[in-house]
Amino acid sequence: MPVKVGLKFIEKWGSNLENEIQKYEAEEVEKGQIVFYGPSNFTRWSTRFKHRPLREDLLGKSGNPCCINRGFGSSCPEQQLYYYPRVIRPLEPKVLVYCGGGGNGISFGYTYEEMFELAQRVIVYAKTDFPDLRIYVIGNNTWRGNKPMAATYNQWMKEFAATIPDCKFFDPTDYAPLAREDIYVEDKVHYNQMGYDIYGEWFKDVLKDELAEF
Repeated sequence: MPVKVGLKFIEKWGSNLENEIQKYEAEEVEKGQIVFYGPSNFTRWSTRFKHRPLREDLLGKSGNPCCINRGFGSSCPEQQLYYYPRVIRPLEPKVLVYCGGGGNGISFGYTYEEMFELAQRVIVYAKTDFPDLRIYVIGNNTWRGNKPMAATYNQWMKEFAATIPDCKFFDPTDYAPLAREDIYVEDKVHYNQMGYDIYGEWFKDVLKDELAEF
């Protein structure tokens, strides 16, 4: 399939993905942790957007940080695949939490079928590099956007995850509190702090077995 969007810079949104990646590369972080990889629902879970950061919200049983946020806003599975060797591989993750996202790819002209194909590759690359890696695939929040097609995409991802060892699919729409209308900022797309409080509680349950090991 053709590449339909800038891999390093997205002109329509003025998003410089390369700058985001270089900042991540400059960070000194411990390897072998739980790594979150995906679009802005992860990116904005940070002090940069005046939210309590993911790393402080999701702690190991010991009380120590164990999660690394490697979300980069404006990305879809195309850029996530492109940057995987630089962003994920060097971290040698023990656990990968991956969300391909839906709305960004549709905005760039990708179909859900094309995004599904690209997202599969991210997962397969990760499992090839790290056979013992445990992967948690996070579905699109179908409370928003093209609900019927997004729900279909989630079903595809769920079925695909079931074919990969140590890979599980989780749908945020299975958690009713994430359907609240008062958990978004003005754009009605991204979470406010209340939204991230709820999102964090959901992840504490999703990742309870993993957090218990840190």
